[in-house]
Amino acid sequence: MAIQRFATKAAAEITGGQVVWVFDKNGTPWEARTDADVIADPRPTVTKWQLIQACADAGWTEAQIDASVALLTSKRQRFWKYTNVIDRDNPFSSNLRTNLTPVPTPTQWNAIFIAAAALDPLAV
Repeated sequence: MAIQRFATKAAAEITGGQVVWVFDKNGTPWEARTDADVIADPRPTVTKWQLIQACADAGWTEAQIDASVALLTSKRQRFWKYTNVIDRDNPFSSNLRTNLTPVPTPTQWNAIFIAAAALDPLAV
C-alpha cells in the first residue's frame, strides 16, 4: 500500500501501480498507487453491448432502450448507431438515462455501468 511520486511517467510505470498525472510544484507530477491506495474508476466506460446487456439484466428491455434513443437529437441518435464505447458521464448517457421509462435513479444508472463493466464483452 503506497503512493509514490516520480518526475517521469516511465519511472512511475515501472512500479506496476496505477499511474496518474497530478499537479505538483516539486517536479514530481507522476504518481504511482498500489494496493489499497489504487483509486477505483468511478466513471466506467463500457461497450454498447455491455450497456444493453446490463440494462436488460436490470429490467429494461431493448424496446425501452430503443424508445429512449428515438427521443434523442439526430446527432445523438447517430452516436448511438455508430459508436461502440459509452462513458457513463457523457451527456449522451445522461440523456439516454432520462429518456428511459421508468427513469433509473443516478444510483441505479451507476450500478448498471458498474455491472456492465464487469461483463466480458467477448463472452456471450
